[in-house]
Amino acid sequence: MEDKAKTLQEEFLKVFEKLDVALGWETSYDGLHATPSFIRQSQDLNRMVWNPLCSQNLCTYLAKTPSASVRENDKKIGICVKGCDSRSLIALIQEKFVARETLYIVGIPCEGTVDWRRLMRLKPSLKDVRAVTIQGNELCVETTQKTYRFPLQQVLEQRCLQCRYPNPIICDCLIGHPVTPRAGDDQAYEDIENIEQYSLPDRLKFWEKELDRCIRCYACRNACPLCVCRDRCIAETRTPKWLTQRCDLTEKFLYHMIHAMHLAGRCTECGECERVCPMEIPVTLIKKKLNQIVKELLGYEAGIDAQKQPPLLTFDPGEQKI
Repeated sequence: MEDKAKTLQEEFLKVFEKLDVALGWETSYDGLHATPSFIRQSQDLNRMVWNPLCSQNLCTYLAKTPSASVRENDKKIGICVKGCDSRSLIALIQEKFVARETLYIVGIPCEGTVDWRRLMRLKPSLKDVRAVTIQGNELCVETTQKTYRFPLQQVLEQRCLQCRYPNPIICDCLIGHPVTPRAGDDQAYEDIENIEQYSLPDRLKFWEKELDRCIRCYACRNACPLCVCRDRCIAETRTPKWLTQRCDLTEKFLYHMIHAMHLAGRCTECGECERVCPMEIPVTLIKKKLNQIVKELLGYEAGIDAQKQPPLLTFDPGEQKI
């Protein structure tokens, strides 16, 4: 992982004079966390890291950056993307929130990122972490005292356990070698199919139990790279007034259904909404179900082909299956 981090720094250094900013990750307040890094001076590139803790989808910041779509100079924005991140980037390009020519994309094949909450449940006393690496089917956590090993299946984020696109689909350069996907197309919606085995009353109980924990913090919305109308979000505007600030189950259901419907045919299943949820609600499942419907009806999967037009952004009276 240190070799990849070094290569990452060197790659950005080669083109840094052509960049306004480089988006990557750096070590956070302790060795068990990484945080997004915005590098504006070449001497700061040594802060940039790559390891299984680099879980944030940096594309979320692009939609908030007006200069990502229209540049006043010829300099670009450098950005690191994992496989799932690259799908989000393609979706932003498709919808013209980002212009491809304004970006320098560094792709990193990803073996999976760690859910630190799952890790801490296995070993709450972890501290003084020096390095975190993936070795085969294990996560290796090196501390100042000793080295711990954990089965990957027990510590990876849920999105990684079903990942079909670990390698960047779009990039200007690739750091490292492509990796084998953990899941195939036939396993893409296994979690959805498991829930659909429940009876309708049991399904309702499942979602009542899950969504009742929601505190309406909107972290899922804020972390989503495709939620781009934050200043006019239907959850907070009052003209028209669709939602109130009440925190009862009805309002929670309505908020999450609206959020999911706004992402129908657009969600790239990057899992950011679920990763940042403080209540650990599996909100990705709702979006994945809509993705499954769009794929079956329209044969479309978001974030795969930058040249394609998302079907729900078009109108074709001759469209099949409608």
